[in-house]
Amino acid sequence: MIIDFHTHIFPPHVREDREGYLRRDATFAEMYGSPGAKIATAEELLRSMEEAGVEVSVALGFAWRDHQDCVRHNDYLLEAAGKSGGRIVPFCTVNPLAGEDAAREVERCADGGARGLGGLRPDSQGW
Repeated sequence: MIIDFHTHIFPPHVREDREGYLRRDATFAEMYGSPGAKIATAEELLRSMEEAGVEVSVALGFAWRDHQDCVRHNDYLLEAAGKSGGRIVPFCTVNPLAGEDAAREVERCADGGARGLGGLRPDSQGW
C-alpha cells in the first residue's frame, strides 16, 4: 500500500480569493505567492492519487494565523475525508494562540474524524 503522508488540499474559496489570502497571511504568501504554486482541492488530490497509484493520502491543514481560517479549512478537510471513502485522512490545524477556542477546535475535529494535528508553525503563527 502506498500512503502519501504529507499533502495539502484547500477549499475552493481559497483558490478563488487567492489574492486576499496572500495579503492577509504571510506564510501563505511565502508558500503560494508564485502563480505556479498549486492550490489543490480534494477532487484534484484524488485524481492525482489515482494517476500515481497512491491508495491513501494524509491531508494536513495549513498553519493559518487566523483562528477562523483554521476552522473553515478544518471543515473542508473533514468533509473531504468523509466523502473520500477512507482515501483522505484528515489532520486538522489550530493556532495555539487562540487558547480555549483552539482546544475546543481540536476536540471538534477529533470528534469529526481527524486523526492528528498539522500543520502547526510557531514561526508564522506567532507562538
